[in-house]
Amino acid sequence: MRHELFPTPVWHIEGTPQQLVDELYKGAYQFKELYSDTIPRSNQGGYQTPTLDWNKFHPQGIEYIDKIVGDMFKFKVESWWYNINGEGHWNIPHSHPGVDLALVLYVTDSDGLLAFMNPNYRRILTCGEVGDHVAINAKKGDIVIFPADLVHYVLPNPKEEDRISISMNLQLC
Repeated sequence: MRHELFPTPVWHIEGTPQQLVDELYKGAYQFKELYSDTIPRSNQGGYQTPTLDWNKFHPQGIEYIDKIVGDMFKFKVESWWYNINGEGHWNIPHSHPGVDLALVLYVTDSDGLLAFMNPNYRRILTCGEVGDHVAINAKKGDIVIFPADLVHYVLPNPKEEDRISISMNLQLC
């Protein structure tokens, strides 16, 4: 008998309203103009806004996130920010210390470039075992929620078009 001990939950939610996604797309470049002199965090190339207060998020976005996530957890958004990765830009392996969950809302397709490190990976594996990382292929408008201490990274964007997402740090109440 095999037991799955200490599994890591990752939630993948589809269906953010297209109008909201379109408005968030426009907002990415407006915020980039407002906060053009930010210091890089996990991004290599590309751009991240500073972490922002929840009250600066799109009003309909607040309502939508509160409903979708609130149906699963009692939570508070501690901070949020835009990620804009141009061609060849990526994010180094990192986690989100001091909070419970991380959330990513994809404003463009992820192209399967969000990768999670397997916290239980061991070099000695039998054939067919899970390897050192797992990638999630989120589409435009999808939301991915995962434990904030799960190490993750974003592979380089192979396209000329910007890959845009919004990240959030969530605290459970």
